[in-house]
Parts: sequence; structure tokens; C-alpha cells
Amino acid sequence: MVDKESRILIIDDEIDICDQLSGLLNDVGFISDYRTTSEEGLQLLKRRKFSLILLDIWLNNSKFDGFQALEQILNIDQNIPVIMISGHGNIETAVNSIKKGAYDFVEKPFDSELLIFKIKKAIENLVLKKQIESFVNNDTNSELVANSKSSRILKSEINKISKTETNVLIVGDDGSGKEFIASKIHNYSYRANKNFRSIDCQIDQEKLGEELFGIEENQAIKVSGILDQINNGTVYLKNLEFMSKALQGKILRILEEKKYYRLGALNSNALNFRVIASSKTGLKRNEKKLRDDLLKKLNFSIILIPNLEDRKDDIEELIRIFSSKISKEEGIVEKKFSKDAISYLINLTCIKNISQLQKFLEWSIVMLKSNEITEISMNILYELMKDFTDSNILNNSINTKLMDFKIKEAREDFEKKYLIYNLEKFKYNVSKMSSEIGMERTALYRKLKLLKIDTEIK
Repeated sequence: MVDKESRILIIDDEIDICDQLSGLLNDVGFISDYRTTSEEGLQLLKRRKFSLILLDIWLNNSKFDGFQALEQILNIDQNIPVIMISGHGNIETAVNSIKKGAYDFVEKPFDSELLIFKIKKAIENLVLKKQIESFVNNDTNSELVANSKSSRILKSEINKISKTETNVLIVGDDGSGKEFIASKIHNYSYRANKNFRSIDCQIDQEKLGEELFGIEENQAIKVSGILDQINNGTVYLKNLEFMSKALQGKILRILEEKKYYRLGALNSNALNFRVIASSKTGLKRNEKKLRDDLLKKLNFSIILIPNLEDRKDDIEELIRIFSSKISKEEGIVEKKFSKDAISYLINLTCIKNISQLQKFLEWSIVMLKSNEITEISMNILYELMKDFTDSNILNNSINTKLMDFKIKEAREDFEKKYLIYNLEKFKYNVSKMSSEIGMERTALYRKLKLLKIDTEIK
């Protein structure tokens, strides 16, 4: 997901274009700065962090033209995505831009929806790239907890398959970490210094085709596709079983001919890539959905991700890792879980995957932001989760609807119910409640007001 507060730098010699772009970006929630010369733009880039740059190719009255400025930009920050813009674009200009290191190219006058789409995709890819780099820069196996037998087998399979060129099918339930495993395979492979791109095949198939292959119009790139950016890299096809037979046929052709066509293109582009795909069910269950000739060509090595029930020996360490990570992100003293709380979490059979476990821990930690509380005991955990269980918490029946909320919505809903519960518990004595829950009184009053909770005794 793109953080709309991402900051974008516009470098264009036409002030009207800068104003137009800045207004468009601000309207959809981005933060923008602009400069009208390459020198001013480069100086600002050295002082401030940006998520993306829109760069005009024909910069008049500047020390550098767009391509020269692009080289300077990548010297400052080699990871920042740069989208080149020009009113005199053609297929050669677009290809040249990408060859020189630009992420994409758009032609003036702008199609606003297309431009915003490209910007969002570029920033999403940057976020994914940073996540992958963080996995690589850490001890290569530190993020893959493997205390249980099933996880040790998984870890061994990942290490073996990564060093081959075989295509891979990852099978696991929702939230089991399939994309994480795919990124690790790529980063341990010989393609690690090339691009890794991910796409969910469960979207509208017309849109899937556009995002994969890109669109060409009058021999100019209208939409840059994933395959434009992936040569010698890895494509991760999530939920492969939802890809239409027509698109499967195109993928098969690419694998056979080592080239692809953008939608609407007359000429092909050479391509070499590795496929990592994922599915919620194995190949036998998907035989009718997947083409036999594609399956033979892909010749999958299959990785089965165990569910959390089979990874009980990993849960305590996962709790420690997530607790540390969430506390750092929230800027609070690290929260630890007591032995009885950990035992309770290990035996919560309704938490079936790592994603649910992480959300569960985040709700608990965020509700106890006070730095005075450093250990979450069974009693505290019980009180926190009371409003999200059925009649008996010991039956492990968490309200699973909350697992589908966005974390901000879940957090607000949880906070409100938690505070109302404690107001009633302490008979609307805010001072006593403040002391008991470990939240400073004035901060508690602000929170109650923000959540529109009435503090008068009913």
C-alpha cells in the first residue's frame, strides 16, 4: 500500500506544468515540491528525502538536460524511481529513458488517472524493494523462524530451490507468508541483483493483462508493464489459479519464445525471467483451472507452507520478534509477554496464520502504549481481548471479523470498547482509571474526547 504522504519532486522548466502537477498530486493526498532547473532540483534532493521524481527531458535554461539530470539523481540515490516526462515523446525516447535508469515515461499532455496510477505503482515497488533489501541485509535466516520441525524443512527447501533456476509454486493459506517466501527465494538466487515484481492474479483479468504486459499506442509506451521492468529478474504470480486461460497462453508463449508483446504493440521485446507463483491449493486441485502445457513448461518445484498449528514451537520467538518490531514502530518501550500470556497465545487455535498473529499482537501492544507497562500478563491480555470474544474467552473464540479490518479501524474500535469497558469498571472515575491502565490523565481525557466517549455516569 502506498503512503499518500509520500513526497514527490517535480523538475520541469515550465512553471504552469509544475503548478498543474503539484495541484494534481496534492488533490490525491501526496506532498509535492517543484523546481524549474536541474541545479535547483538536485540541490533540493541532497537536502530532502523524496519517494519519487517527475523529471522533464527537455530542461531549458538548466545546466543539465533531463537525461544528464537523471544520471546525477541516480548518483545521489540509486533507488529513487524517476518518471521522465516530455511533450515530444516517441517509442525511442521512452525506451532510452528506461535504459538510462528511469522507472517509466509519460507523455504530455498528461492523462491524470494514468499518471497517478504509474506514480503509485512506482512507489509501491520502491517500498517492496526496501522490504526485500532489509531481509537480505539482516542475517539471511533471522526472519525465518525455524524452531519447529516443519519450519526447518521449509527453510531447507528454500535454500535448495533458491540456487536453482527452476520455477516455483508456493502453496499455503491466506496470511501464511507466501510473498515473503517468494522474495527470500529471489534474494538467495543468482537473480538477486535484478528486479523482483509481484502481481495478484485474482484481480480483473483485463487489468491483469495491462499490468503484466503494458500498453503500447502508436509505437509509444502508454502503460509500462511488469514485464518491461523484469528482464533477468523474477515475477511473483500470486493466486495463479485465478489467471484466465487466455493469459496463461500468453505466459506460455513468452516462456517458449523468450519475448513478449505489449498490448497493442507491433514489435516484440526480448525477455528472460523466473516465475514464482503461489496458490491456496496444490496443483491437483487446480488441474482444471491451469493449462496442461503451461504446467509442463513451468515444471514447478513445490513448497508447502505449514500452518501455525504445525509451527507451535515457533510461536514464542515470533511473538518476541513482532513485539519488538511493533514497539519500535510505535516509539514505545518494548512490550514483553509473560509465560502464561505466551502459553495462551500458543493455544489460541482460532489464530491460524502468521498475519493474524501479528495483527493480534499489534492490537494488544497499541492498547497499552504507556511506557509504564512493559510486560503483558495473562490478566491484562484477558481484559484487552474481552470485547472481541464470544461468551467465554477460554473457548478461544476471537471475533474473526476484526481480523479483516484495516489496522487503524480495528485499533480505534478496540480503543473505544476498551476505554468504555474501563470507565464502567471504575465507575467513571477517570483519575483512578488513568492510574490503573497506565495512561496519563490529561492524555486519557484527550483520547476520550477524540473518540467521543461520554465520561458522565449513566
